[in-house]
Amino acid sequence: MKAAKMSLFLLLAALPVLAAAEDMESLRDQAETDPVALHHLQDLAQGDHAEAAFYLGTLYAPRITRKEVTVTKSWPEALHWYRKAARLGLAKADFDLGLAYEKGLGVHKDPQRAQIYFDRMAHIAEVETALPHDKEAASRSVGPHGVSSESSGISREGS
Repeated sequence: MKAAKMSLFLLLAALPVLAAAEDMESLRDQAETDPVALHHLQDLAQGDHAEAAFYLGTLYAPRITRKEVTVTKSWPEALHWYRKAARLGLAKADFDLGLAYEKGLGVHKDPQRAQIYFDRMAHIAEVETALPHDKEAASRSVGPHGVSSESSGISREGS
């Protein structure tokens, strides 16, 4: 009963946040200073929402300087969420992972791994921008959640 009341309270508390958040980026911006918005963003990210995972990663990324007061900056945490978003097929997450490996941000510099992420990003973007009749053929080569790990050379964890 207590858990149900707490869930109801959190849901009711989140309604203004949800109404104000037009998209994931604005929810991310709210999560910088609002713990309720942060909790909602985390819930979405944990529930396999690629955009939410990506924007949660941007909250933790130390080189993105904003007014975050709800999280402690952490490359491992940022990279965790970028990897999840990339596994879910979000091209901009692959781009940020490519930059991390290219520049050595939270990981050892690895130009070859960076190039793999950049190539995945380009392939996903190509599929997303393909004409409708081309999308079916292109998507067969990537599967439902982005580039397959077998063709990209990145393990399922993408570390």
